[in-house]
Amino acid sequence: MLIYILLVLSGLATGFINSVAGGGGIVLYPILQILGLPLLITNATITAASSFGSLSSVYGYKKYLKKLPKRYFLVLIPCLIGAVIGSTLLLHTSNNKLKLIIPALILIAVILTGLQPEIHRIFFKRKAQSRKYNPLYLIIFSSTILLTAIYGGYFGAGFGIIILAILGLSSMRNIQTLNGLKNLSSAVITLSATTVFSFHHLIDWHYAEPLIIGTILGGYIGSKISAKIPTKYIRLTVVVIGVIVAIYLLIKPV
Repeated sequence: MLIYILLVLSGLATGFINSVAGGGGIVLYPILQILGLPLLITNATITAASSFGSLSSVYGYKKYLKKLPKRYFLVLIPCLIGAVIGSTLLLHTSNNKLKLIIPALILIAVILTGLQPEIHRIFFKRKAQSRKYNPLYLIIFSSTILLTAIYGGYFGAGFGIIILAILGLSSMRNIQTLNGLKNLSSAVITLSATTVFSFHHLIDWHYAEPLIIGTILGGYIGSKISAKIPTKYIRLTVVVIGVIVAIYLLIKPV
């Protein structure tokens, strides 16, 4: 019962962080590793839990998404394709390789989380020069989203930060609208990857179920109060946890 409560609370924190800042999946790695799950199962289970949190965040941002021009929803196509590619690549990665790859990806997610304001500032600064929707721009934009979705399908933490920065190149100015589309894109990526993982029986649903309850609550709460809290403290928490987890996974026996 204590483990179940811990998983619900951990899921709540993950859903909240993902909704507000991104990178929340990092929080779950040490917990599922301590519980004895292999890295491949851990990664797939975190993705499954995060997908439901993204959905609840989408619901929380629905009033902003309703005002979004329909052309922006086309971004979901490369999200879907990339997630399937990324999750399929993960299926062919052994636990021994993941022991080296996952810590590196966690550190990448940590760096992205820490630099999120600067990344978004740079992209937003260039937005004015990038708003014309010529064919070349659309190809580059879609390709970048596709590559990010491949990363998201392979490793669930940190990709939302990249997507938010890429969306900043569009004509959208409202940060809440950007966050809403980011969470919708994240939901498509994680749900697509979850479908692939579920088909190959890589998700530990015994642990995933309480995590899902938590991420649903956390994602919805985060979407409602995201504009009222200082995200710098959330980012700092993710960075500290991420560095500790990366070191732990490197020294932990396979």
